[in-house]
Amino acid sequence: MDYGFVLPKSINSDDLCHFAQKVEEFGFGSVWASDHVVLPIDQTSQYPYTEDGRFTAGPYDPQLDPLVLLSFVGSATTKVKIGTSVIIVPYRNPIVQAKMLATLDVLSAGRLVCGVGVGWLEEEFDALAVSYSDRGSVTDEYLQIFKALWSNDRPEFHGDHYRFSGIGFAPKPIQKPLPIWVGGHTRRAVRRTVKYGNAWHPTRQSPEYVIAMLPYLRRVCEELGRSSDEITVSLKRTLYLTDIGLDLSSRIRSGAALINTTQNVVDDVRKCEESGIDHLTFDFPTDDVDECIAIMEHFGNKVSQLP
Repeated sequence: MDYGFVLPKSINSDDLCHFAQKVEEFGFGSVWASDHVVLPIDQTSQYPYTEDGRFTAGPYDPQLDPLVLLSFVGSATTKVKIGTSVIIVPYRNPIVQAKMLATLDVLSAGRLVCGVGVGWLEEEFDALAVSYSDRGSVTDEYLQIFKALWSNDRPEFHGDHYRFSGIGFAPKPIQKPLPIWVGGHTRRAVRRTVKYGNAWHPTRQSPEYVIAMLPYLRRVCEELGRSSDEITVSLKRTLYLTDIGLDLSSRIRSGAALINTTQNVVDDVRKCEESGIDHLTFDFPTDDVDECIAIMEHFGNKVSQLP
């Protein structure tokens, strides 16, 4: 089992680098950044991972650009993977976006994981003048564009939303292929994973939900001529340990949060590993960097004892 941790919502550069270095020091595999450009001042009811649709972040919580942030903390580390969880693909021009991602992979010596999603917040799409209703088909096209630009000497693409030809693209990513992890918990997200990706990366779901979807993932792999062994399964949830002397914040809790005693968390991890989940990514219900590091260190000490 591999583990990754999402960077806390902080604008303190020293704290962010310190957190990333601790992820590396503790022997975990990856550090992640999320993606929002703007948030509506009025609370949304669209968030798919809380009972009432409220988002767990407020409109004035710091939302650093994920690619700039990963470039910054990537320069302070040497081994740990750096990933987007997830970048909202329709928000940015596909060629510019492919360039930014390739550049980050090159400058980090091949450590980027390109986690992608279609997005869910209609007000954010409106603010960016991007079609909310077309977000799924746009994402599919843009992923094809990424792959064409990253791998072909004479890339071209002719789709419903974007087209180009007769251009050169350099540098190419170091990783061949640059791994694409597809977020989302629906069957469409699973199908998108098999068609374009290297990992299925659902968020805010229980292990039971993910396990129940694995037969469908295998069926789609068979249908599209891929081996399911090629697809990493990565579950992202909130982590908080209730028995190490920290006070839980009053933030809104997202679905399937793993907020429990150390032993119950270890049992949950063991169940995930035994059931075919390959990777666990965690964020935190607190933005206190010291608390996040304390949780991460205690977690690492316990899961390292698993057989």
